[in-house]
Amino acid sequence: MVFMRAFGAVVLATLVVGPTVSGQTPARTAVTLPPISYICPMVGDEEVIEDKPGRCRKCGMDLVPVRLDSVWTCPIHAAITREQPGKCPLDGRDLVPMTMAVSWVCKGAAKESLEPGTCPDGSPREKKYTLRAHGNHNPQHGGAFFMAPDNWHHLEGAYFSPGVFRLYLYDDFTRPLPLAQVRATTARIILPKEGKELPLVRNGRFLEANVGKLQFPAVMQAKVKFQTQAPEHHFDFTFDKFSIDLPAPAAPTMTNAAPAAPRPTAPAAASPASPVVPAPTATADTAASGIDAALVLVPIPETVPEMLAQLRERNEQIRMFIDRGAFASVYVPAFQAKDVALALDAKKSELPPDRQKLVAPAVNRLVRTAYLLDAFGDLGNKEQIAAAYERFAAAVQDIESAFPKSPQ
Repeated sequence: MVFMRAFGAVVLATLVVGPTVSGQTPARTAVTLPPISYICPMVGDEEVIEDKPGRCRKCGMDLVPVRLDSVWTCPIHAAITREQPGKCPLDGRDLVPMTMAVSWVCKGAAKESLEPGTCPDGSPREKKYTLRAHGNHNPQHGGAFFMAPDNWHHLEGAYFSPGVFRLYLYDDFTRPLPLAQVRATTARIILPKEGKELPLVRNGRFLEANVGKLQFPAVMQAKVKFQTQAPEHHFDFTFDKFSIDLPAPAAPTMTNAAPAAPRPTAPAAASPASPVVPAPTATADTAASGIDAALVLVPIPETVPEMLAQLRERNEQIRMFIDRGAFASVYVPAFQAKDVALALDAKKSELPPDRQKLVAPAVNRLVRTAYLLDAFGDLGNKEQIAAAYERFAAAVQDIESAFPKSPQ
């Protein structure tokens, strides 16, 4: 997610911050290039992402360079891409963050470049975004969206009034699983506070159980097997209120936008995508709309004291989300904190040499743990995400200690 959003739910190998400030915060005000990563080209091994060339640690294939970036796109029209939040020109719904591969091409040429530049005729190369597995971890039915440890299956748990829990199943491109694969999935829901366990029964393309009206926050644990002989996976859900499944979007009101591109080939057939819950945007009526302020994107400040204050705020928001069990939301402040840390790294030249040496390692640790928070948040495992947050918070503290105290 998200990102999405940034690198989705992939568990990343060690990432080292390069000299270029990352542009992976969805709302950007400066033209920056995302860092070059090296990914495995094998279908199913998309979670292998390294910071240098080499061979895939899973299949042995040569890694290929790519720039991964978080962009804003229509919930069900991924051909529409924007670098800032806004409204979809096709159906008017809020744009949602999604991770895509970015490259630059010349008109009529098949070869893509990882760098902007000019074409032989003198015209600038055009930016191109390509869909990527695990790039869209936005909830489709107002629930909490997680990725399974097999790095292919995805699921979403939603708790609807008056007390029904539903489990929706997806592939690695967030497309609903074919009916045959839904039938092969077995699951149960555990209610720790109530001391109850219920089977999840298939109802069309989702699994559900009547768990009753629970006291909020409603804590649930789903145990899921995607095949009879497959291992059982654990997912933690916490609901502060009932989920709201958005209705299907209205008919398009604008017809001058480009048509949606075909979806990439995936291991399983897919049915049409379901409605996606729109990501919050920083608008004047945010408070009135009930959107969590911690999910509102804000620009990176210009001064070091303001950056440090925002870094502390994002760190506190992450802790708050973990305490609430809102694991799928952690990626937003984590990646915002990541970009603030990278901006602080660019300011370290203002420090004495001994303090400069403290900044880069702390920023590197924060960047790595931000990706881990995103990954573990998508896996829905509280123990893993809590351990990653301890390292993240320690990196925040080290960054703060390297810079002079803000004036009171």
